[in-house]
Amino acid sequence: MMKKTGSLVSGFILLLIFYSLQAQDYRAIHGSSYAGALGAANNPASIVHVPFKWDVTPLAVQLKQSTNLLTINNFSLLSPGSNVTVTANTGNERRFLMSNQDIKILNARIRLNEKSAIAFGASVRSYVSVKTSKLNWLDTVANVRDFMRLNMSNSPLSADIRTNGWAEVYGSYARTVLENDNGILYAGITVKVNRGLAGSYLTAAGFYQAPGTVHNQPGFLLSNGLLEYGYSSSLDAWDSSGTSAEQRKLFLKKTYSTIAISIGAEYIIPAESENFYDYDLKVGASLLDLGFNNFQYSNNSRSAVLNRSNISDSLIQATFENLQNAGDVPDSLQQIAGSVAVLNGNFKVFQPARLVINADKHIAGNFFINGDLTIPLSAVFVKQQLFVRDMNLLTLTPRFETRLFGFYLPASLNTEMQFWLGGALKAGPLLLGIHNWTNVFSKNKSQNGGAYLALTFRPGRKHDEDGERGGEGRLKSKRIGGKKVRQYDCPARVM
Repeated sequence: MMKKTGSLVSGFILLLIFYSLQAQDYRAIHGSSYAGALGAANNPASIVHVPFKWDVTPLAVQLKQSTNLLTINNFSLLSPGSNVTVTANTGNERRFLMSNQDIKILNARIRLNEKSAIAFGASVRSYVSVKTSKLNWLDTVANVRDFMRLNMSNSPLSADIRTNGWAEVYGSYARTVLENDNGILYAGITVKVNRGLAGSYLTAAGFYQAPGTVHNQPGFLLSNGLLEYGYSSSLDAWDSSGTSAEQRKLFLKKTYSTIAISIGAEYIIPAESENFYDYDLKVGASLLDLGFNNFQYSNNSRSAVLNRSNISDSLIQATFENLQNAGDVPDSLQQIAGSVAVLNGNFKVFQPARLVINADKHIAGNFFINGDLTIPLSAVFVKQQLFVRDMNLLTLTPRFETRLFGFYLPASLNTEMQFWLGGALKAGPLLLGIHNWTNVFSKNKSQNGGAYLALTFRPGRKHDEDGERGGEGRLKSKRIGGKKVRQYDCPARVM
């Protein structure tokens, strides 16, 4: 039975990884002046200092995952294979899984004047976070008894699972707040109206194990444990009777709206050039995803104290091995728990609040290097609440970039200390990137990495900022009668 359970667990985790493909991290263009509307997701203030009057991104998609729970075998982007398998990783270690995905639809940025700009759009996003205590696993584990024997030294066992999926419509506004000969300071804010689509959590703690006698044979007993799990009632809609249209209507009826904000600032140190959009150094700081999504508990959500006597390994196995769906869990749990409580009302899952510090340095010509540091904040400010985590920590991205073409080589270290080397290519409106090159060449690395794609359209070169012929203009400054004024000029590094 345990092998069957192991395959079910692996399949469940694989489902979590690709949780929202039916549904943020375009890291190559972080800090770039050509990021346009996509830049608002990393820093709302970045939408002003852009050498185009407008840009439109009708579609952008990205997915990313990181885990040591499992391995996806016989699959790479170059050679997908026909016999893909998923296996649980062996070893004795703390397990983790993080995943985030988004689809952006009809995102746009418009410069209102030389000092301010707006951006707006819609997206569907999801995050998955899984953490466990140290767990030992071997591929020879055949049942619950084997698992408990293997993990006696790891007692007490614990695990946390959080998922958060939502749709959002956002609007960003940014403007110049300070400008002098030394530099320019921009500030921006994004306000998002969220619709929580689906959320869930599981908290298991204090699972103590002890050797004992089970059916006159040596076995193991669960002596204590706290278990709480909940998921949104919106997910129950898909198990209800009725047509697909009726199920969708019921699903949307069970979703709720909230508000979230992001704020940011960006400081530009200009280059020794007459072109206004040339810079020597750009430094930004932003607080992102300050908000939460609200969900109604499903009727199947429970909290349980596992303090009954004689909770044996064989009882646990017999109780849970034939589960068919989530609705079967409460009755099964009642058989082994000392007390079980129904969870009612609503629960909140906080979005992955974080501080992002970004520095973008012009090297020479069309060469730049960008550094991006992400500091998670949810664990500090809402540590007693439910929240999902962003996996970004540190990224360094050298790039060669013009108006039409770009080559990017992001090197990143995530919060689990995994090092990835990625790459991206921009050709006209198309941006195509990969988070981890091993996804392309290796057949057992696709569980760590991901990819992104975006289509961004900008005005043609024959139009300047005011729509007149003569090239996509930048502003340059000069002194006339002791007063600094601006005039239009073609950008030095735009092709």
